[in-house]
Amino acid sequence: MYRYEKRSRDEREFYIEVLRIIAVIFVIFNHTDGYFLYYSNTENPLTWWFSFVGSALCRINVPLFIMITGALLLKKEESIGDLFRKRVSRISAVLIIFSLFYYTVNSIRNSDTDFSLGDFFKGLVNGSIQESFWYLYLYLGLLLLMPLLRKLALSCKNSELRYLLLLQTIMITGGGVFSWITDIGINSNLYILNEFVFYLLAGYYLGQRIDIKHISKQWIRGSLVINILCLLGTWMIVKAGYFRHGFYEQDLLRLFTPALAMGIFLDIRYLCQRYCFPKKFEIMLKEAGSCVFGIYLLEQFVRMQMLPLYLYLTQNTFGILACSGYVVCSFVLAWLYAELLKRIPVLNRLL
Repeated sequence: MYRYEKRSRDEREFYIEVLRIIAVIFVIFNHTDGYFLYYSNTENPLTWWFSFVGSALCRINVPLFIMITGALLLKKEESIGDLFRKRVSRISAVLIIFSLFYYTVNSIRNSDTDFSLGDFFKGLVNGSIQESFWYLYLYLGLLLLMPLLRKLALSCKNSELRYLLLLQTIMITGGGVFSWITDIGINSNLYILNEFVFYLLAGYYLGQRIDIKHISKQWIRGSLVINILCLLGTWMIVKAGYFRHGFYEQDLLRLFTPALAMGIFLDIRYLCQRYCFPKKFEIMLKEAGSCVFGIYLLEQFVRMQMLPLYLYLTQNTFGILACSGYVVCSFVLAWLYAELLKRIPVLNRLL
């Protein structure tokens, strides 16, 4: 049973590790057939709902990662020099090392492709070596803007941040629903705030400006209701889109993502900071959370290794079990690899 207990200062950010685990599991799910393909190609109600709910939820994976970054980095006081020495150089090194790893793996798997440093450099610059690494390029861009974004975040009052988050949510969700219903596109110049900067500021506000001690259970229940309504709203739009056009549209899955991501972020923070879990379970979650970056970097490689298992389960069981087993086994194996890499002297400082 969970129990209420005031946490020490060192344990206050335990919720960050839980959010990281949730986000990376959604990343893995996003790269399987469970995302979109199952529910758009099945008449089985159970498979449809499993795939649809998973597809809607996994759209918050990148927003959660960016919100975590906002909660952790926008509060820090560090010089531009420290930013480049500690963060930009680290992510750049990770991008080069793991892009080289995937480029080598792809060259070995495709015997017709010769290893070429020129080709590798070109792929590294344009980001074509490993598709899922687009997030690393995005993260680098956010880091380069961090000194300016930090000043923006720290100078804003809580009311101003709430206004900004509400405005962007209305524009993304309300504007998207309006455009879908009326077939009238909204001028993109109205979307003033970059979507990823929005999530960065949302993470800072929900992670640093809100005092969980002053949040009542009624507020959390309200947040849970909003999350459910977001999923229901997504279901209604997706289904209506199918009846209108005769096929499912992936873009409709993201219309309610801002409210859903912020709601889940706040709910997980409340749960982890107001209640204590069994100690061994917490230790396991903290260790897994510390390996999430490595899991993200290796999940594509691991899924290639787990593919025979997925195909076997697909042929001998059913889609939900096959997909769930694929995701869980990929997560566990990537976690094991990440633990091993963290014991290598150079890589342990990068991961």
